[in-house]
Amino acid sequence: MKINRLALLTIFSFLLIVGCGAHSPKAQWISHPNFKHEANQWYQIRKEVTISKSPKELITKIAADSKYWLYINGELAIFEGQLKRGPNHKDTYFDEVDLAPFMREGKNTIAVLMWYYGREGFSHKDSKKAGFFLDNEKFSTDSTWHIKRSKAYKSTGNPQGNFRLPESNIRFDAREYNKSWIEQDYDDSKWYQAQNSGLEGASPWNKLVKRPIPLFKTKALTKIDDFKREGNRIVVKLPYDMQYHAYIKVKSSEGKYIKINPGNLRTLNDVPLRGEYITKEGEQEYIHLPWLSGHEIHFIVEEGIDVIEVGYMESGYDTQFDGTFKVADEYLMKYFKKAQRTLYVNMRDTYFDCPDRERAQWIGDGIILSEESFYLLDSKALALSKKMYNELFDWQRADHTLFGPIPAGNWDKELPQQILAAVGQFGIGNYYKYTGDRQMLKKAYPHIKDYLSLWKVEDNGAVPFRKGGWTWGDWGTQIDRNLSEHIWYYIALDNLAYMAEELGKHEEALKIKNNMDKIKQRVNHDYWTKNGYRSTTYKDEIDDRGNALAVISGIADKEKYSVIINLFKNVEHASPYMEKYVMEALFKMDEGKFAIERFKKRYAKMVNHPTCTTLWELWDYTASVNHAWSGGPLSVLYKNMAGIRPIKPGFEEFCVYPDLIGLDSLSCSFTTVKGKISLDIKTKGKRTLLKLKVPNQSAAILRVPVSSENVIFSNESQVKKENKGSKYNYYSVSSGEITVEY
Repeated sequence: MKINRLALLTIFSFLLIVGCGAHSPKAQWISHPNFKHEANQWYQIRKEVTISKSPKELITKIAADSKYWLYINGELAIFEGQLKRGPNHKDTYFDEVDLAPFMREGKNTIAVLMWYYGREGFSHKDSKKAGFFLDNEKFSTDSTWHIKRSKAYKSTGNPQGNFRLPESNIRFDAREYNKSWIEQDYDDSKWYQAQNSGLEGASPWNKLVKRPIPLFKTKALTKIDDFKREGNRIVVKLPYDMQYHAYIKVKSSEGKYIKINPGNLRTLNDVPLRGEYITKEGEQEYIHLPWLSGHEIHFIVEEGIDVIEVGYMESGYDTQFDGTFKVADEYLMKYFKKAQRTLYVNMRDTYFDCPDRERAQWIGDGIILSEESFYLLDSKALALSKKMYNELFDWQRADHTLFGPIPAGNWDKELPQQILAAVGQFGIGNYYKYTGDRQMLKKAYPHIKDYLSLWKVEDNGAVPFRKGGWTWGDWGTQIDRNLSEHIWYYIALDNLAYMAEELGKHEEALKIKNNMDKIKQRVNHDYWTKNGYRSTTYKDEIDDRGNALAVISGIADKEKYSVIINLFKNVEHASPYMEKYVMEALFKMDEGKFAIERFKKRYAKMVNHPTCTTLWELWDYTASVNHAWSGGPLSVLYKNMAGIRPIKPGFEEFCVYPDLIGLDSLSCSFTTVKGKISLDIKTKGKRTLLKLKVPNQSAAILRVPVSSENVIFSNESQVKKENKGSKYNYYSVSSGEITVEY
């Protein structure tokens, strides 16, 4: 009998595949076969896989639209995986995780709870289709997985969450939920077979981009059984404002309602997210998986429900506070603590402006948070700054416009003055100085160059005003937008020239500086008045914001400082967003004492508020009570009171120019890309004792007042005198610990 050679080859190939233990074809995106696009859908997905030997490592690529919780053999392996879409306007992030610690030899059950947002947001781009993707060397998603739409997770009635949020309010119906579905012996035979929806790279998810930040972290569940119930309400006061998951344990008949509300609903009449729970019969407990935020949880409990326990689980970005700052000033320390908390609660998938109303990466807020993180947080936080700038540039449109917030599905307006801030020295310039990330420098340069080309500097230095999508320069009134935009553009050009020099593009740098000179001359000639800077078209009271920018940009020379200082003593139009730059300007003009006085006056209500642990959006307690931009002065304190900031990229060289402003001590420390910097200063009488730690591969430029006599260094070989100024002597200090007495 003749044997068909092709058939023989096919049989041999099949035996070879089976014998080698190879697995199924490439992973597929999977979805529900009856999927219809609508908001707030939850899916349960299962697969039983057999592993011949427990792996030491099982690196797995996982993507979901939009969030997922993954269980292996009934054990939670990943709590809230996946980042909101997207790295650009079309692609999707993926998680890379090691599942080996959860796998065992033999049969393993993979169970996934997936939440599809199904709507656009100021922090998310909707793909219009729910999907899940998993791939490793042992198993991957395909049509052999089982899926069903969860009936337990539903939408609440009105009021709904803010339109800026892609997340929906969740009503969980315990009567529709069988918690054993994550276990091995659960029968999912009546579920649908998953529908294959394309290989990696398939539309609508397109290219998968590796998650650039850590998986979120969770703390242990805190349970409280000594709570007070007043009528139908139980209020849980949290130790501080946080991102949390509410917990409640009750005994009840079925069909009764519990409302789960955050406590600090002050968001300009916009409604933040909330939750609801419908009871089943008997004793039961529930943890609300979507995160809420605030300093209180309000459980509103229907009559007839016996509440046994309440509580919360904190979650958030995986980083630690390792920056310290201490002075003998109670007000400054209260501010420091609230600014710390404000920073942390405004970072998760992205940096965002507030954790209740929007969760949106407004770039003006983002650059302020980023700068704070360099001083306050460990190195893991750097990844969130890098992600922000990558997204800013990767969302750039064909017409060269940049916009924020991004990622975004229902927002596309350009705010020129926020974007100019982001591409200038206080934005991407700061990022490069603090990190030394040349890869980002090279990427950013052409994007920024293209964006700045949208303005045309006229021969007389005039910069035509660009409205963009929204002519927003700050909250409040008396905003001299034309003045501010001229100077924000000048600051952006200054940073572009610096980047060009760093990249060896010297001719381009000269052209940029030529335009800067034109703008500077024009602003000083046409906009300077006896009372400060004012654009020729502006008719209201003179604006402190634009004058602050004139100082920090270098447009204002020292002869103008006295007029601007007097202006700052009489004009207070800046919101908390722009007040940071007023403070920067005052320190630059050697008015540190007044900078602190003005800061204390303006921030008094929020710093002295007895119960709020975060800083507000506005000067009064009328809007968001946790708002990113109000933490800006914290980094100003590090940069000016401690006087520590990078001179060369990546802290290869940094300055230590302390200004204690009448206080007798200051200590601080923080982690840089080169290592830990610490500073401790104490003054007694006319003598000062300074202790400094300089990281390896780094050098500090320390300034000491010329008036100081008998300067003593603990290690003379570590010090080299650089130059002598009119007020200070400057010394280069190499790596290591040193004590200086003067």
